[in-house]
Amino acid sequence: MGHNMKLRCYFLFCLWVFGFNGVGVELGQGTFRAVQDPAKFGFDPAKLNAIHELQKKFIADEVCLSNVALLASGGKVVYHRAANSKFPGDRPITENTVFPIWSMSKPITSVAAMILHERGAFKLDDSVSTIIPQLSKLRVKAGGGKTEPLKKQITYRDLLRHSSGFAGYDGSFDQKGTWKEVIELDSLVELIDLLEVKPIEHQPGKKHTYGLSTAVMGRAIEILSGQPFDKFLEREIFKPLGMEHTRFYLTEQDRERFQPLFVKLKGKFRPGTPVEDELYYAPQSSLFLGGEGLVSTLGDYGRFCQMLVDRGKAPNGKQIILPKTLDLMLSDQLEGIPGYGDTRKGYAFGLGFYFLEDTKKEGQNSPDGIFGWGGYHTTHFWIDPKNKLYAVFMARLYPYNGKTQTEFRKAVYEALKY
Repeated sequence: MGHNMKLRCYFLFCLWVFGFNGVGVELGQGTFRAVQDPAKFGFDPAKLNAIHELQKKFIADEVCLSNVALLASGGKVVYHRAANSKFPGDRPITENTVFPIWSMSKPITSVAAMILHERGAFKLDDSVSTIIPQLSKLRVKAGGGKTEPLKKQITYRDLLRHSSGFAGYDGSFDQKGTWKEVIELDSLVELIDLLEVKPIEHQPGKKHTYGLSTAVMGRAIEILSGQPFDKFLEREIFKPLGMEHTRFYLTEQDRERFQPLFVKLKGKFRPGTPVEDELYYAPQSSLFLGGEGLVSTLGDYGRFCQMLVDRGKAPNGKQIILPKTLDLMLSDQLEGIPGYGDTRKGYAFGLGFYFLEDTKKEGQNSPDGIFGWGGYHTTHFWIDPKNKLYAVFMARLYPYNGKTQTEFRKAVYEALKY
């Protein structure tokens, strides 16, 4: 697939500062109902308003441009506001705005994999090469330009905890490397063909290396389920949760609602170019990248988060995953394997999520047990099982700015009255 197939466009406007309140969504129902008294849900209304001031401050301080935040507690949205910039080319965020969620695709794919695990399709320490024989032929980097054969096979646990040795995030769309090749593929079958001839970074299970492991899991899900990966997600997760706008492609209408990318380099913002979107999001493509390829809306992703708050249950009562499965996903799967840098901040890595083990190391007043993930273009979420809440933040900025997460989270817990 060449660049002439890149179906994207930007609609450039000069915008005014815009905010909206969408408080009180009954998640999964598609109905907006006002929560008149957030204090009933444990929040100080004045401090909730301070979150919007923070969002506007992000713009004023050039942390990011237009952004939107969502906070729900007890199944009710208690905060839902956007702050939008006047920067040329920006666009007002609404509840219909579509974002590329990049690595926030990984938790969705990980849940999909664990659905099959519950059904006995695989055990975590089974070799994936049983269903994808090409993986048994991989070579491993051995230093000095040399390679060596696998000493052990890649397991499903390796894919889910990123200890397979697959990297692939070795540059951008305009830099020679594996990622540039990946975005030109047409299917997950082609992805495996590509990775088969690339030496992996290390022996499986020896290190946490963040990369294309989840994308490979998407291909495994196709084989195990006997259906295209996108159809499996639609049937098992998106339809039960009411996630109507989450998919691997952009419709013509989606493109009109697709939030423009902004790039900040050398301290200055500029509109992203179409090729800097990196992925094509073409309707005819079968490249369903489970680690990075989905687009979604704030409301859709909120429904996924609410399912996690509700211990795997959809609004219609369907159990997407069992509570014991979620507990497994939120247990330390690295167990001393090096490579995951956030351990120094009190975090551990499970199967598709980070989770906070030691709030004292984090130093943000976040309760132990929160879990979540983020995306390449400055999107992130977390779930708080203790307080039965979740929060989602979305902007469209490269490179990722972690200040949006740390300060947003701090503001949420300052508003929560323990």
